Amino acid sequence: MKIRLFIWAFCALLALPASAQNNFSFRDRLFFGGSFGLMIGSYTNIELSPHIGYYITPRWAAGIGIPYEYYNNRTHWVFYDPQTGRITGTERVETHIWGSRLFTNYVIVNNVNDWIPAGFNFRIFLHTEYEILNYEKRFLERGATGRELQHSFLAGGGLRFPSGKRSSMNMTLLWKLNSDLNYFYGSGPTFRIGYNF
Repeated sequence: MKIRLFIWAFCALLALPASAQNNFSFRDRLFFGGSFGLMIGSYTNIELSPHIGYYITPRWAAGIGIPYEYYNNRTHWVFYDPQTGRITGTERVETHIWGSRLFTNYVIVNNVNDWIPAGFNFRIFLHTEYEILNYEKRFLERGATGRELQHSFLAGGGLRFPSGKRSSMNMTLLWKLNSDLNYFYGSGPTFRIGYNF
């Protein structure tokens, strides 16, 4: 029920008239971007997360993304018994994780320099998203087979550093809102760096 309500609300937001942007075409309101991560060593971790979005107003945006992650542990993945804390075994793991996300964000401070005249030129925004990840069960549970979906509601905020008329670097800090077991986000915040253009 929560998922359907979130998706309905998200679609309703996209359908709202953008009266504050009457001078801009549909193409002017579109933006693209994403993030990329790479770690090479005893294990390889490659992350790609492209997205496309739409400015509903100059400060309010919404969009969709496709997160993907390739993971290859060349040594061994260690599995623990949560009751005893003892190692139950090791296994070399190579897997692909992919999914989709719906997001929306709103700029609450358009230019920090207007508030604190110290030459800082960045924006502060609030961000929420709903994400579904598809992963192999054996990635988290030794001997398990098949794939499983994990649903996550995330919220937080961030800083946007403009680097041109349409481009910017975004630093975002998000927390998981749903209380069910979440293997990918845990209980702490998630930090992301991405780009829009």
